[in-house]
Amino acid sequence: GPAGAAGGLYDPPPVGCAAQAGRYMMVDLEGRASTLFPYQIDQDPEMFEGNGWVMSLDWTPGDIRYQVDRKIKGGKEVKGIYRLELSEVRGEDAEEWRPRDGGTDMRQ
Repeated sequence: GPAGAAGGLYDPPPVGCAAQAGRYMMVDLEGRASTLFPYQIDQDPEMFEGNGWVMSLDWTPGDIRYQVDRKIKGGKEVKGIYRLELSEVRGEDAEEWRPRDGGTDMRQ
């Protein structure tokens, strides 16, 4: 299939301030998939007000579109995961149901 998820990530995650957001890269992949990940992670616990980091993958292997976000803490806890979020939506309905919240964490 074509490269990249239709319209980019279905539910863009929060990526911090402009300086922190500038440390992310988005890559469109073959087969209607896109990934977002930090290419540089600062381990200073005071950087970016202690915000963590996120890696996202959005793909549509058939009728269902999926997005998974792996969220990690910053600083010394950078190796630990603190949230794993999965979004599922029918591919044909994705634009209608696309979250428009500006990138927030899912409710628990």
